[in-house]
Amino acid sequence: MTSPLPSPLDPPASSPGSAPLDSPAPSPSSSLQLIDAICALLPVVLKREVTGADADTALLDALGLNSTTGLELVLELEERLGLEISVEDLGRDDFTTVGSLAAYVAGNLLADA
Repeated sequence: MTSPLPSPLDPPASSPGSAPLDSPAPSPSSSLQLIDAICALLPVVLKREVTGADADTALLDALGLNSTTGLELVLELEERLGLEISVEDLGRDDFTTVGSLAAYVAGNLLADA
């Protein structure tokens, strides 16, 4: 007896190291909204013009973001979007690109915001 092929409508099986199926993933629209908000705040935080920033823009290497301006960026993001972001696990790797920071923020919103 052969097992039936999975239907394209069946949810994908969880693989080792992947997020559980019941954990909410950030929606693409919220990720894009976070990326847009971060890009809009870069000139405010860096106190200079920043043009052409997108999800792949290197915050540390290309823009010279440091720990102080990184924290200021997160605080400004909280204020602008009315969110509360857990910074407990926030590290240097989360500031690699605009997209990596947006992913961290999307995954570390506090429920009581």
